[in-house]
Amino acid sequence: MNGMQHITRREVLQLVGATALAPLGQIARVQAAEPSAGTPQRRKRVVVAGGGIGGLCCAFELMERGHDVTVLEASGRTGGHVKTIRDPLPDGLYADVGAEHFTKPGYDQYWKYVEKFQLPFVAYPRRLNMLRRIDGQWRTEEQLQDPAVLRSFGFNQREIEYIVQHGWTELPLLYLGPYLDAVTDEYQPFVKELVEYDTMTASELLIKDGATDAALRFNGLRRGDGSPTARNSEVSALFRIWQTAIVKHRKLPVFKREVFRLRGGNQIMTDTFAAKLGDRVRLGCPLTAIEHGDTGVTVQFTEFGDSKTLEADYLVSCIPPAILRKIPVTPAWPDWKRFSIENVVFGSQARVLLQSRTPFWKGDPALPSINLETGEAAMYMVYETADEVATPRRVLMGSGSADTTPEQALVAFSKVYPGKSHTIEQCHVHNWAKDPWAFACERYPFPLGQLNKFWPHIMSPVGRIHFAGCFADNLPWGMDAATRSANRVAEAIHGL
Repeated sequence: MNGMQHITRREVLQLVGATALAPLGQIARVQAAEPSAGTPQRRKRVVVAGGGIGGLCCAFELMERGHDVTVLEASGRTGGHVKTIRDPLPDGLYADVGAEHFTKPGYDQYWKYVEKFQLPFVAYPRRLNMLRRIDGQWRTEEQLQDPAVLRSFGFNQREIEYIVQHGWTELPLLYLGPYLDAVTDEYQPFVKELVEYDTMTASELLIKDGATDAALRFNGLRRGDGSPTARNSEVSALFRIWQTAIVKHRKLPVFKREVFRLRGGNQIMTDTFAAKLGDRVRLGCPLTAIEHGDTGVTVQFTEFGDSKTLEADYLVSCIPPAILRKIPVTPAWPDWKRFSIENVVFGSQARVLLQSRTPFWKGDPALPSINLETGEAAMYMVYETADEVATPRRVLMGSGSADTTPEQALVAFSKVYPGKSHTIEQCHVHNWAKDPWAFACERYPFPLGQLNKFWPHIMSPVGRIHFAGCFADNLPWGMDAATRSANRVAEAIHGL
């Protein structure tokens, strides 16, 4: 296949190992299974390294199944990339500077915990009535289904008719749709009819199938278009087909409009997990070494400066690979695992908060919505949060590149929304790139032609070491992937 090594089904099963001998399709069903009832046949000692949502969720599930669990969190707080801040905001306002929302449909595991813990949630209208700034001009959703507007961007008649019928955000399905049914197992992208497309870029596939330059641009497949997804220009066609097929398999739209957040902040979820785990969670405990063998795992760590050792039957690593790759492991990772740990790439970003004295945008005929895609790197998204808090003050949130400063964010906002800077009381930027333990956001697409070097290796266990977190699932969507992988690993260890 154009010189690419094709991974066979037998090789996949060998890589997944003795702890997951079932076909990959069953992995998806395991993660969705209800916890096994009753006391386990053998109570297992499990160390969970990493107290983000994936680690906390996995530890909770293991505890519920009757196992002896210890969570070692390197930082002084639990939650990882799930973080709600209140300081320096006044009047009870708050903002989720990490994981922002969960969707419906979707996030099935996450919703189970919302219901189980009876956590209050609110609809989050940040993706409704969006305005998109294209070529310096704001466009409403209605305008982006207007044939005349679409024609001015350079779409052909086929593309125009598809967008008019299905909507602007569903455009990827026009060209990827015919390939999706070949993927019948969302955990198995290596389909005979598709495997050759890992050596072809997604843009090359679309061009082959008649896509215009406009279709490439607005699919995030053309470089230099100012889109935060422009990095996808060299993504393999197979990767894009696979990821889109997973979305279809879960009966989700390409662009999820119906999103929610927890009232009071999404950190309520991780705080709830941590409270239920109690003193099983130990903070300030970064791992310094891992030893593993046929009968167990030994981890070395420091606890607020003191060197300590803990033995267990299993280790669940929820440590970001960029940190894990620096921890000595004996015996060393097998080559297939080492490659995935050392070469997987993650993005990082800054979260921008603008506190205003009033909701100045309401009633503004020039911009009838504050849900904005700006095209500005320092603040490429804008929307309101904590709108249920009873105060005339408001908080606008946005996302910026990892090195964004408050000054740059204010300049970017003033550029797209001029004349309102006097209403802004403060600008706060939470830069995740400066967090030593949670600097990475979502996993980037795997490099062209290398899907079989990363998948399923990135999620596969190595002996008695298992892996969970947003990086360790097929679709790396933050809290969704973290809770899915956590349930899969908890059920696998419980069944051993």
